Amino acid sequence: MKIKAYMAGVLFCLLLLPMSAYAMELGAMDGEIADTASTEYYYYHGDFEPIETTYVTIARINLRPTPNTNGTRIALVNAGRTVEVTDFRDGVWFAVVYNGRAGYMYAEFLRPQSEAPEIPIAVNGVEMLEWRLVRNIIPKHTNFTVIDVRTGLTFEMRSFSHGNHADVFPVTREDTDTMRRAFGGRWTWTPRPVVIIVEGRSIAASINGMPHGGSGNTNNGMNGHVCMHFLNSRTHNGNRNHERDHQNAVREAFNTASAW
Repeated sequence: MKIKAYMAGVLFCLLLLPMSAYAMELGAMDGEIADTASTEYYYYHGDFEPIETTYVTIARINLRPTPNTNGTRIALVNAGRTVEVTDFRDGVWFAVVYNGRAGYMYAEFLRPQSEAPEIPIAVNGVEMLEWRLVRNIIPKHTNFTVIDVRTGLTFEMRSFSHGNHADVFPVTREDTDTMRRAFGGRWTWTPRPVVIIVEGRSIAASINGMPHGGSGNTNNGMNGHVCMHFLNSRTHNGNRNHERDHQNAVREAFNTASAW
């Protein structure tokens, strides 16, 4: 009797297997994803949402032939331009098409069209970019041009260290002398509005004129480095008054540049 009951149970299970497989396939068509080749089932609850591939540049950004900064750029694309992402790759560099030209863009400077913020850009192309974006534009040991917007004096500087803001120093002794003239011939913590020029981009910034700490450059006639701030950067010690002064200088740089 027990043997008959066992055999009946086995037969019943065998009869259910095709029905179960059919039910799983049917379920896969109704809100579930089935990978029939590997017989693994992945469950998705709800409606499918298409992946957004139309992105907007949130800063002036290079279109490059390779997913790195080694190759010569194909084009310099202004902020607010639309690109089509064809491959999200590793999330660091996106493969894109812009104006019919294929290439790669740094993902940090792209946002889905539905989420893209408005980036302030002066009529003459000066950008007011947040520090979290600028730190990728001027990586450590990058040289760039600085324009003091109040005097028009120009000098070269190099990024030295990144943290809550950029630590920078003049490249040559002549650059140090020019920077000091911009500060009225004396060293001071009081920030000044400046615009930096790097890779064809113009970015509003603020810089103080008090050398401190180290720099690694002993040939520029200045002992130490100075602090350079951008939109929403912070001081190392949390001094709110000093942060406010730097942010005001950044905005003055942008507003003055808008009137150039």
